[in-house]
Amino acid sequence: MSTSSLRMLYSWQGNPSVDLLNREGDVWTYDMGLLPVAADPDEWAAIGLADCTAWCYPGAAEDELFLAYHLYAWMFALDLLFPRTFKAERDLAGARALVDRLSLFMPVDGISYAIPKHPIERSLADLWTRMTPTRSRDWKRNMRNAVLEYADGQCWELECMCGGRVPDPAEYLVRRRGSFGGYVGLSLAEHVAAAEVPARVRLSRPFRALMDAWTDLQTLYNDVRSYRREVEHEDETCNFVLVYARFLDTSVDEAATLITRLRAARQTEYEDLENVQLPALCERLQLNGSDREQLAAVLDVMRCHLAAVDVWTTIAERYRAPAPGDVPTPRP
Repeated sequence: MSTSSLRMLYSWQGNPSVDLLNREGDVWTYDMGLLPVAADPDEWAAIGLADCTAWCYPGAAEDELFLAYHLYAWMFALDLLFPRTFKAERDLAGARALVDRLSLFMPVDGISYAIPKHPIERSLADLWTRMTPTRSRDWKRNMRNAVLEYADGQCWELECMCGGRVPDPAEYLVRRRGSFGGYVGLSLAEHVAAAEVPARVRLSRPFRALMDAWTDLQTLYNDVRSYRREVEHEDETCNFVLVYARFLDTSVDEAATLITRLRAARQTEYEDLENVQLPALCERLQLNGSDREQLAAVLDVMRCHLAAVDVWTTIAERYRAPAPGDVPTPRP
C-alpha cells in the first residue's frame, strides 16, 4: 500500500485571490520580522503556504484570506525557529521562557499592555488585534488556549529530544493534535465562516471525536511525509512513523504502511461522525435553526481544509523527499 493511496473525502478548490496572496502575503511577514529570522527565502518558498491557505479557504474574502495566511505564517515561523535555536542548542529553559510569555499578547478581556520583545511576540500581538474585534469571549478563550497548546507542543517535542525519548503511540497522538494546531484550525474555521460551533456541541463526545479524527487525518500523513527531514536530518524523536516502528518493533516502511491503514480507519470514522452521529446529536439537543446553520458553516470550512492539506502535503516541496513505504528505509 502506498503511503499516499487514500481516497480523499472531498475535492479541493482554489481562492480567486491566490495570486495576490502569493505576491503580497509576505509583506507583513517581513514587516513583523518573522522572515528571514525563522527561515531563508528558499526554505520559506518550499512550504507553499500561500497556495495551501488559498486551498483551505476557497470562499474567504481577501482580507480574511490574508489574516488566515498570516496566522499560518506565525505558526510556521515558530515551528521553524525551534530547530534553528532551541532544539539545536537543547535549550528547554529558553523555549519555555518564550512560550510562557505568549499569553500576554492574547488577552481575553480588555487589551494587552505588554511590550513585545521579538518578532514572535510582535506578530502575535498584531494578529490578535486583527482576529478578535468581532469574536465572542468564548472564541477568544478557545483560540488563546489552542495557540498556547500549539506552542507548548514545541516544548514537549524538545523535551523528548533532550531526553532521547520516543513517546508511546497513545501519548503521542494526544500531544500531536495540539502541536499540529488542530484546535487553532477549528477556531480559524469559525472565523472564516463568521460562525461558532455551539458550546453544547463543541463539548460533546461526537464533536470532540470528530476533531480528533479531523486532526489525525492531517497529522498522520504529515508525519509520514516529514519522516526523512524530521528524523533523519533534524534528530526528532516525535514523529509517528518512528513512534509506531519502535512500539511495534517493526521497520519504518511497515510502520508507514500501517499508518496509512490507520488513516483510512480514521477517515471512515470521520464520515460516520459527520454524517450520522452529529446530526443525531443535533436532534437530541434540539438545536435551533441558527445553531444548526453555524455548525454547518464551520463544518463546510473544515471539509475544504481537510482536502487542501492533503493535496498540499502531497505536492509541496517541503515534503517531497520519498516517504517511508514508497522506497526502502533503514530500520530506526
